[in-house]
Amino acid sequence: MKTLIVFYSRKGRTRAAAAALATELGADLEEIRERRARKGFLGFIRSGFEASTRRIVPILPLTKRLADYERVIIGTPVWAGSISSPVRSFLVAHAEELPEVGYLLTHSDRKNPYVRVMDEMDALVGKGRAFERSIADI
Repeated sequence: MKTLIVFYSRKGRTRAAAAALATELGADLEEIRERRARKGFLGFIRSGFEASTRRIVPILPLTKRLADYERVIIGTPVWAGSISSPVRSFLVAHAEELPEVGYLLTHSDRKNPYVRVMDEMDALVGKGRAFERSIADI
């Protein structure tokens, strides 16, 4: 099954997890990019605020065509118990184009409500996820 992993990573944790999963699955990678950096303390605060207020932010165009894939795995860090704002923007912009979907979530807090975040992503995509996999499985 031709798979694309689309992800956003502020600090590199989600990038590393997406790359590891891409290697295992033989998938292509597409990083969601922005014009404005999120570095340092102010980037951290802005990221949490945008996630908690469910903001849509400008993202750069993709380099790959979603229609060329049978499955798209969407990778996001979990910010303030929610989807990162760049991934939210991607989902809102491309929900209609997505084939079978799966999610890759990263967060340093083991108590974070991942199921709630995946349910939120399902609502934005308009369909249920086809599969789930823990990062511990990679």
